[in-house]
Amino acid sequence: MGYMDQTTYTPDSGEVSEHGLEARRAITIASGIGTLGKYTVLGQYTSGANSGTYAAYSNTGSSGLDTARGILADKSNATSSGVNTFMFTHGIFYREKMIGLDSNAETDLKLCSFVDTNV
Repeated sequence: MGYMDQTTYTPDSGEVSEHGLEARRAITIASGIGTLGKYTVLGQYTSGANSGTYAAYSNTGSSGLDTARGILADKSNATSSGVNTFMFTHGIFYREKMIGLDSNAETDLKLCSFVDTNV
């Protein structure tokens, strides 16, 4: 499921570093989870009806959502149906822009680096 996007990505508003090595992967956001903001940390369902799809990561979640898998590349509304979109799997990101990022997610996202904007 999914593939690595080989297109060029241009960072916006300085939210993602401009080192040019960001990697994106095609994914599906699970139906019925509502709207997720850009840069939401994502987990992947590993069981149940939504197995293989993605939703917001939660360190205390279950069914796979307790492991961070990537960062949502654009706002997505999956209120009434699943949404095909992209997530970042590699890059340098500003910690303050992330939604749902905690120290465990930072550990899970081994190919992502997080920096503070005021350094």
